[in-house]
Amino acid sequence: MNNHILVIDQGTHATRALLFSPRGDILAQAEQTVALQRIDHEQVEQDAEEILRSIHQVLSRIGNIPDRTICALTTQRSTTLAWDKTTGKALCPALSWQDRRAQNDLQQFSAHTARIKSITGLPLSAHYGAGKLRWLLAHNNRVQTAAQQNNLCMGPLASFLLWRLLIDNKFCVDISNAHRMLLLDLHSGDWSDELLRIFQIEKKYLPPCLPLQHHYGFLQPYNFPITAVCGDQTAAFHGLGPLPDGTAVVNAGSGAFILAACDRVITGTPLLCGIRAGGWLLEGTVNGAGSALDWAQPQWPVENLFEQLPLWLNTETSPPVFINTVGGLGSPWWSSAIAPHFAGHQDQHPLPARYVAIIESIVFLLQHNLHAMQKHLAIHTLLISGGLSRLDGLCQKLANLSGCKVQRAEVFETTARGAAWLAAGQPADWFGTPASSRVFIPATDTGLQSRFAIFAAALHKLCN
Repeated sequence: MNNHILVIDQGTHATRALLFSPRGDILAQAEQTVALQRIDHEQVEQDAEEILRSIHQVLSRIGNIPDRTICALTTQRSTTLAWDKTTGKALCPALSWQDRRAQNDLQQFSAHTARIKSITGLPLSAHYGAGKLRWLLAHNNRVQTAAQQNNLCMGPLASFLLWRLLIDNKFCVDISNAHRMLLLDLHSGDWSDELLRIFQIEKKYLPPCLPLQHHYGFLQPYNFPITAVCGDQTAAFHGLGPLPDGTAVVNAGSGAFILAACDRVITGTPLLCGIRAGGWLLEGTVNGAGSALDWAQPQWPVENLFEQLPLWLNTETSPPVFINTVGGLGSPWWSSAIAPHFAGHQDQHPLPARYVAIIESIVFLLQHNLHAMQKHLAIHTLLISGGLSRLDGLCQKLANLSGCKVQRAEVFETTARGAAWLAAGQPADWFGTPASSRVFIPATDTGLQSRFAIFAAALHKLCN
């Protein structure tokens, strides 16, 4: 194929546009930050119209785009909203993937937990869309009015963006984003009538589900075809190319995710089972990765934090243990009842040690997920990417604790690259052997092991 590929990468904190050559090289890119509003510990929102404006802004700044261009859209998953079928205007804020306001409402469905997991591959959690859809229908007057007037559309952020970006305002969504609504049958790739009945959500409000690679329509005003849509972690998994057996991908950004390909739906695990092109993914999720550093900054302000972290990670050899529940505990615990805190007395520790403790807590959470994954898959190598992967100290600690070789991906734009690769039809010549800029070999670290034991014991006590 001789098409260039234009990728819209809409993330939690920023929207980006990247232009790839037909061979997969980045030719141009533009970025625009977007706001994230934390109302309280449970409620986290974004302005959907601001997100849409940010897309138009980055597209306008990308420069000259060749006529022979196709497009891909990749978005943050689980972020959910409602909009007006006539005007296309958002009827509410976009409830972030970090939002857990529906947690109490979902407790009434606890008897269905096992059935939900068997259908969706997901636990019953307020992070996913079903609870958010129920909350909007119960509490938002504009959403209720639109429903009464048969004028309501609801779904993942990706479906709203497609409605507004496509020339024909098409109502649709890809299956990887639909999956995070907690309403998709992972086996059939379509909405589950059983779960729609359980959660009391009408199917007519939801967009039809389409494959990751599909002719979605044409991007206005450019008239470029959108040929792939997927969630960000699915895109990141594909952005590193075909992987050797025994390799899992770690993508460490606002959240941290560990993903490995599987050839069947695996539901007998506290991890998630999700969707990739041509199969499924086993996935562990850490909510408090980069977002944990964001949580800490207002309490212990640090200028140029990422410039100081490398030195602190080398020099702070005895940090405290941080019980990282920022954003709620993801897999394998699925608990939101515990506030973030340090084990012991935090006032005894200097500021650098506290931040090192937060980095170590991310490693600890990843290790718990890796251990659960290794019960089903033989994993001996971790291929890490994302913003936090730039920290050598984090990568080395992950290698030391896990006993796995950790390779840092040479290309950091894995999410956009994966979306571009899917849009281009998975060209075979984009990837050779997965490139790495550095390999971290496991080393003995008794202090890290001891702190991990304290962390694990604390979570076992709190969650049982």
